[in-house]
Amino acid sequence: MSALFVSTYELGHQPQFGAELAAEMPEGSLQVLDLAKVPFDVALDAINQVDQLVITAPMLTGALVAKDLLAALEVGQPKRTLIVVGLYANVLKESLAHPPTAIWLDRASPAEIAAILAPASTTVSEAKPRVTGRRPYRVDRSVLAPLEQYRSVRIDDRDLVTGYLETSIGCRHRCLHCPVAAIWNGRIAINDAEAVVADGLAQIEAGAQHISFGDPDFLNAPRHSLAVLQALAEKAPWVTFDITTKISEILRHRELLPQLGQHHVNFVISAVESLNDEVLAHLDKGHQAADVAVARDLLYSHGIGMHPTFVPFNPWAEMHDLVDIIDFVIESDVIEVVEPIQYSIELLTPTNSLLPIDNDDFGAYDADVMGYRVRYRDARLPQLQDRLYRIASDAGDASFGQTFRHIADAVYEANELRVREDYRPRVEAPNPAVMSEPWFCCAAPAKSR
Repeated sequence: MSALFVSTYELGHQPQFGAELAAEMPEGSLQVLDLAKVPFDVALDAINQVDQLVITAPMLTGALVAKDLLAALEVGQPKRTLIVVGLYANVLKESLAHPPTAIWLDRASPAEIAAILAPASTTVSEAKPRVTGRRPYRVDRSVLAPLEQYRSVRIDDRDLVTGYLETSIGCRHRCLHCPVAAIWNGRIAINDAEAVVADGLAQIEAGAQHISFGDPDFLNAPRHSLAVLQALAEKAPWVTFDITTKISEILRHRELLPQLGQHHVNFVISAVESLNDEVLAHLDKGHQAADVAVARDLLYSHGIGMHPTFVPFNPWAEMHDLVDIIDFVIESDVIEVVEPIQYSIELLTPTNSLLPIDNDDFGAYDADVMGYRVRYRDARLPQLQDRLYRIASDAGDASFGQTFRHIADAVYEANELRVREDYRPRVEAPNPAVMSEPWFCCAAPAKSR
């Protein structure tokens, strides 16, 4: 029996779940294939030769790739064991007119999947998924492509090989639009700290100069995650880090920010989403628009950059929301940090969303994007979204700054405002760090029209 793990899209980093699953399987019994690194037709040839197949559907982009893959699979293998795993697994299933026979898992431990693929080598206790509490953390990265082939971070004009770690999985928060919240419902599981540190040091020894912590919220369990960060920073003081956390958590744990700066956290990714308080209330984000600048200034005061992400197009959006976002980006000195595609992202609302699907706010279900269409209050918003999407998509190798000027001009013109010529920031950001692969939180750059 041959088992193959297929990673569809992981935001540019190594497929973490593949490394964890390989560690649970008998040595040499699992191959990992990353569709971000292998041409689709080459991958399909390999996939159609195995009788045990695991495909990821982590969020929308990966689920769309998985959908194409499932459509292309040979149907003449009735004995194939097929597992689809990830936050969007059952969302993907619901989007298919004729879903294949498979095991569809929104949330599963590597041990649980290993028990299905290789039951003789896995005990019952090992196979039980850890939903909350502490969980074992085992990885085998030898089955993955080298770190150099994955996402890098540019800091001070140096492209740094970037590793990836998770100190916890799940999320304590229940932001209504978030796919993590829809599956985990406020629960988390803590990865064994010593094992996470050991994995981080192994990646550093393999060439990592920067580590991204991929926890949905790094401050889910702050003492635990900070202990991991401190251990790595002390043993490898030349390495930099980035984390993801909510605006509200930055404010709540402001006393921890000096430690983050001292331990070489270069930037924090935070889902701002909007600067419209009505939108933030509908999403139950836990912060208000005025909090964003406060959080930014706190980070900057400790030498930590801010990577804000946005979902500007949603049922409660107003035309001026885009002006507010553009002005914030200019004033915060993050023009070269925010990926241009961020300005065109539309809210995704899959069938399992915690958001109430109100007919006034949402239209028909659209299987192509696995969610409900957005109803806009202002008929001009869809045209603006299309224009910004085209500008970002057509930018090619242009710098973020060059593309931003085109986006800003389009936003001001759509609002019948004079195009802004003064691009001077109100505050000075720490040296910008730019990821080579765009990062998305609760949405992705997919078209629904």
